[in-house]
Amino acid sequence: KQALDGWDDYFSWKYFPPLCLVENDEHLCYLFYHVSKDNEYLTIHNLLTPKIYRNSGFAHLLLEHLFTQLASEHIKRFKFYCVFSSLAFYNSLGLNYWGVNRRGLYYCDFKMPLIGMNEIPKIVRLATIEEFSVEKLDKMYEQLKENGEAFTEKENDIHQNALNRMGKRYIFDTLEEKINREEVKNG
Repeated sequence: KQALDGWDDYFSWKYFPPLCLVENDEHLCYLFYHVSKDNEYLTIHNLLTPKIYRNSGFAHLLLEHLFTQLASEHIKRFKFYCVFSSLAFYNSLGLNYWGVNRRGLYYCDFKMPLIGMNEIPKIVRLATIEEFSVEKLDKMYEQLKENGEAFTEKENDIHQNALNRMGKRYIFDTLEEKINREEVKNG
C-alpha cells in the first residue's frame, strides 16, 4: 500500500508503470522504478514479493527483466535503498552498500549493467569511490553521515545484525575517508 500511495503522489503511472510478475492471475512480485530525465539513473524504489511467494526467484526474474529491458537506454547508473529484510536478496546479487540513512535503509549506487544482472558482481568489484563527482559524494554523505549513530536501541540492534549480514559489503568507511580527504584538500 505504501508503494502504491507513493506512486500515486510522486511518480507517473503513465511513464513508469510498476512491473508486476503474474502467473495464473496471481501477482507474484512488483517492481517500482523510474529513470531520470537525463538517463543518469535508474532508481529502484520498491521490489516487493508477497510472503507466500518469497524465495521462489520471482524478484530476481523481475529485476533481470528490468535490467534487460533498459540495457539499450544508455542509463549510466542504478541506485536504491533497501530494508534490512531484503539484505540477503541483494547480497545474493553481489551488491555493496555505501551506508545507512536515518530511516535504517541501506544505500546502493553503481554503474548500470550493459547487458543484464549477471554483470553486477563484476561492476561492484571494479567500482571505486572515484566514479563519483565531489558534489555527488557530498549528497550521498549528507544522507548517510549519521551511520546509525542516532538509532534507538532497537534500531541499533537491527543495524548491528545488518552489519553482520553485510560484512565487507558495507563500505561506508570508504565514503567517509574520501569525504575527509576532500575536506582536508579544500582546507
